[in-house]
Amino acid sequence: MRDPTGAELLLLARVLLPFPAQVRSAAAACILAEVDEADLLLRFQGIVHPVFGDGSLMVRCLRLSPPAEPMAADPDFLAAMIAACHVLLHHSKR
Repeated sequence: MRDPTGAELLLLARVLLPFPAQVRSAAAACILAEVDEADLLLRFQGIVHPVFGDGSLMVRCLRLSPPAEPMAADPDFLAAMIAACHVLLHHSKR
């Protein structure tokens, strides 16, 4: 997976919003694994994954139709952002 930007992190949090709080981390980990798979496919075979995109977190999240961005003080959005940050932090350490 390419290094994600702040905008991609925000988008991941939006994608996680519809998920129940207790499964957000697992959903985020699954999304990052899909991005990794797409990135490998593009790098080694030169083709874009038909479902997961081009190996960028942005494309994968956009294909998941994220809900509109809520206000930053929305507690549920902040919890989704924390889950996204936590999973991305641990994914980056691999």
